[in-house]
Amino acid sequence: MPDTIAHYRVVSKLGEGGMGVVYAAADERLHRQVAIKMVRGTGRDPQSRERLWREARAAASVSHPNVCQLYEVGEANGELFIAMELLEGEALSARLARGPIPLAESVDITIAMLSALGAIHTRGLVHRDLKPSNIFLTAHGVKLLDFGLARAVQEAGDQTHANITMAGTVMGTPHYMSPEQITGDPLDARSDLFAVGAILFELLVGKAAFPGKTAPQVFHSIVYEPLPSLGGSPALAAIDRIVHRATVKRPSERYPDAAIMAQDIRAALRLADSGETPAARTVTRLIVLPFRMLRPDTEIDFLSFSLADAITASLGSLESLVVRSSLAAARFKADTPDLMALASELDVDVAVTGTLLRAGAQVRVATQLVDAQSGRLLWSQTAQVTAHRQARRRQQRGPRACRDCPAARPRAESGPALGPQPDRADRHRWWPRTRRHGEAARPGQPPKHGSGAVCRARLRLPLLRPARPVPASGCARAPSRSVDQDLGDPHALDVA
Repeated sequence: MPDTIAHYRVVSKLGEGGMGVVYAAADERLHRQVAIKMVRGTGRDPQSRERLWREARAAASVSHPNVCQLYEVGEANGELFIAMELLEGEALSARLARGPIPLAESVDITIAMLSALGAIHTRGLVHRDLKPSNIFLTAHGVKLLDFGLARAVQEAGDQTHANITMAGTVMGTPHYMSPEQITGDPLDARSDLFAVGAILFELLVGKAAFPGKTAPQVFHSIVYEPLPSLGGSPALAAIDRIVHRATVKRPSERYPDAAIMAQDIRAALRLADSGETPAARTVTRLIVLPFRMLRPDTEIDFLSFSLADAITASLGSLESLVVRSSLAAARFKADTPDLMALASELDVDVAVTGTLLRAGAQVRVATQLVDAQSGRLLWSQTAQVTAHRQARRRQQRGPRACRDCPAARPRAESGPALGPQPDRADRHRWWPRTRRHGEAARPGQPPKHGSGAVCRARLRLPLLRPARPVPASGCARAPSRSVDQDLGDPHALDVA
């Protein structure tokens, strides 16, 4: 560590990175404390020298309370340096290392970032390296640092390009880069707003918006993967919509400028309760579409809506999901539903779709979990089941063995008697897991399911399982659905 740099007396080293080092120093002329930034190789590398001058010019052109103030650009021992305001506090990256940040504080930090970016963009600049380590938290507010990658927006088309230093080299910090920075497409102010959205997500959740262990994994997530959704309160749901608009893949669909984004964030904060703010959590927004009939069949066409409705009702109790109404899903009942329109209009991440096809006594039920944004298949399952009429099966089997079961008693004259209601979390266990009539679960125990339970089975959607085990039915012969088994001629599905 040098003792002096020009007329500055070096006090300590504040930090060091791959491109340079920052010192705390005392200005011997004006008797003030400053920060000295030196970029390695400026004495012999024209590109490093140009980068430092570019940073100095960009910072000097902006005067804003949320932008770190530049004092001087000088040269010592053939190396260029920048003297700037010495800040007391901590970097946002250090604060994030301790965990997520409450909603109100996250909003204050984000609005300060947007205020600084508004001033920068007004000067015709794009920061291009917005990240938590370049955002400093002080007792007097937020300060934006490091204009080393800032570039002026070209007048022709008001855009600049991402290839900054060398051909084929993309500059920036991977987790906060916009898709156009990665692909080398033209940039403008909306690229910085993408980074703001990613940082706001991380402030609330405590995890990177676009994770990955390597740069290629992060780049793939940014360019192709949808951002997880946030839930926890009406205010967080409103913030989630803002974050998703800021981080949409197409720049034309993002906020046009920082001021409009800040306005929406302030409006969302007004939805926050006066009491304790719930912690943000990631949720999946899901919709179950009506099952499509591959061939017209009046015997099983009722399953098209009833299956989707049952799955929707059961998944609605899971805290990790935001499930859209089956009424909303009915609008998209078509042979080829438009997934992009579905994702846009109903604001969903994934969709459950299915098809039904009967051939004789066999019914094939195919189910898919699809990414609504890209149409990518996430999971699929096909079950082959047997369709039959419940009454005919009951006649063939004769009297029931379990006489004390409520489902086996004669129906009262006043009307149909409903069987016991299943636990809500059990309703999505649709196929295929049944026991044959009279089969005991363990030796010495009564049979778990009778003929009234042939519809009981399990739909194994990934990441959509109940949070706790489902209690067993109190009656060994009780039907697993809430339909009286003595009603006239219902349909049932049984595992083949």
